[in-house]
Amino acid sequence: MKRIHVKGNTWVLEGPQLVGLYQIDESTCLLLDPGSTKLQGEIEAALAQAGLTPVGVLCTHMHYDHHESTRYFRETYGAQTCLPQLEADIVRSEESLKNHLFNFTMGMIRTIPRLQNLVCPVDRVIAFGETELVFCGVPLQVVRTPGHAPDHVCFITPDNVCFAGDVLMTEDVLAGAMVPFVFDMADDLKSKEIVAGLSCDAYIFCHKGIRYGSVAELAQMNIRHIQGQLAACGALVTEPMTYSQFYAAVVTAMDLPVGHPARGLHLERYIRPYLEYLVDRGDLTLIEQNGAPAVAPKEARHGR
Repeated sequence: MKRIHVKGNTWVLEGPQLVGLYQIDESTCLLLDPGSTKLQGEIEAALAQAGLTPVGVLCTHMHYDHHESTRYFRETYGAQTCLPQLEADIVRSEESLKNHLFNFTMGMIRTIPRLQNLVCPVDRVIAFGETELVFCGVPLQVVRTPGHAPDHVCFITPDNVCFAGDVLMTEDVLAGAMVPFVFDMADDLKSKEIVAGLSCDAYIFCHKGIRYGSVAELAQMNIRHIQGQLAACGALVTEPMTYSQFYAAVVTAMDLPVGHPARGLHLERYIRPYLEYLVDRGDLTLIEQNGAPAVAPKEARHGR
């Protein structure tokens, strides 16, 4: 991975995604969202070339493409770990992870390496309402940006650089995003507005880009994209559909790749928040159909 300077002591390691790096001194650093285990070797090579050892790992949220390597750096280098409250709660045990990934079987949680790697001790939990912390001697601001994940946060380094995780996507990533993942759509839309209103000198987005100056227009572009995808999903419901039928309709209409049962479970988790938000917003009506939860156009009545 290539080490790219952003500002002051704030850097990124550029590869398939951006991994944040805050250089504490000549030999130690913090890693922010070190990503999946596929990146470990490349991260280690870049750190070795720079003569740096990671003493702390911070994650904006617990998704595997941000957090999966955390346990490795803790066990290999003794790096301290830091996650926000709800994200830390999810990765505390196999049972808590299953509670979050409710549509995966317990056997999958216990045997799929990508899921097993998520379970990790958290040395520093960012409590609700906490907006500042000192981690491994580095003062950081914390901006609560839930939505993409239950307790997603952004970190602002002492250089006034915002490490923004997945709260926004840059233009090239957005162009190919059919159903951007969210946990709670209402919170996610609010969080995009929050980031739009920040006054940082630079912003680092993991997937993938660095932006200097305001990101207000980028935030509005993300919001418009989400609203467009919501409308496209809602338009598929022209008659009552079970949840499974809705998922299948979205996968077909958007030509989403499945190819494996586990991928199908992931796609269900991607699509469900769109369905839930359309129900909450009143675009669709929640009904029962032959004993199964279903949705219908908003003018439909229960039991029709």
